Amino acid sequence: MYLIEEQESLDHFLNDIKNEECIAVDTEFTRVNSYYPKLCLVQIATPSLIACIDCLCEIDLDGLWKLIFDKKIEKVMHSCSQDLEIFFLMNNGIPENIFDTQIAAAFIGHSSQVGFKELLEEELNVKIEKSQTRSDWSKRPLAKAQLEYAFDDVEDLIELANSIKDKLIELDRHKWVKEECEDLINKRIGLMDTSEIWKKTKGIKKLKNTQLRTAILVSKWREEKASEKDVPRKWLIDDHEIISIAKKENLSPEAMHDLISSNRLRKEEIIKLNHFLEFSEENTLSSGRLNKGKRIKDDDMSAVSNYLESRSIELQISKEVLGSKKDMQNFIANRAGKLSKGWRRELLFKDLENLLN
Repeated sequence: MYLIEEQESLDHFLNDIKNEECIAVDTEFTRVNSYYPKLCLVQIATPSLIACIDCLCEIDLDGLWKLIFDKKIEKVMHSCSQDLEIFFLMNNGIPENIFDTQIAAAFIGHSSQVGFKELLEEELNVKIEKSQTRSDWSKRPLAKAQLEYAFDDVEDLIELANSIKDKLIELDRHKWVKEECEDLINKRIGLMDTSEIWKKTKGIKKLKNTQLRTAILVSKWREEKASEKDVPRKWLIDDHEIISIAKKENLSPEAMHDLISSNRLRKEEIIKLNHFLEFSEENTLSSGRLNKGKRIKDDDMSAVSNYLESRSIELQISKEVLGSKKDMQNFIANRAGKLSKGWRRELLFKDLENLLN
């Protein structure tokens, strides 16, 4: 186990592991005071080597990205969504050939959100500390406890993956997990796609028509400004302030200024926001309604939900993995979405069709 802070050490390490078929990968980052996540560490482990690469040192990471984006090398990760977001922001792409142990564990009886510590203990009887979860990874030098935490996150990850894979093969579900992990390449979470981040604005789902349009526009404007200034979006305008602005008609810049508590927006910027709302021609409602498609009958929704609940118990796979509320709505409305594709189609489609016909 060693910390890499110099180019020569990184190049040597990458050369040592370039022929590996499988590596464990994790990242540590901060984003408390910024819009964009700041990558601080990348941890890489093979069956015989473990290293933490300090990404805040002045070293060229191109070789590291080449390794991570090599399709021939399997990357074992746990709950990798935020890691993939960082990879995407830094490389404009997502690496292929990923095995996510959290996704896979859901197919052998674990919760769909099972944590790494719990999974390690249950599968391998390995206990680790998670005391540095909220640590400041940008602070240097790194503390001994931080490094131990970072090493722990990858040290047993490959062995854990192998244990899960053995059980998946016994259950004949390895292809299901492969399909789920391959689908990661198509997902756009967090800052990979900000076009619908407005939906996360608290209280926005209760608004309608003009108020909804205004709230969407303010949310999108806030997102653009937060990106430009690299500060958390709520540092500029809080969610409840967006709702307050949306509920007021024909606000003057002065009145809008009174509703915004942040001192990070200049008076000129609030004037521009006011002007943007007044003259925007963006058809936000037609492009981003909260509820699309035909009305879903309560009886149909209950029937599908109860069926998935029953199958989840039978298969010992959480209901959320089989299908979310949105997945159920999509299927009922037009037989689209997850429930009509891949392993879910083979397993569930015929029964669901019979339920609704």
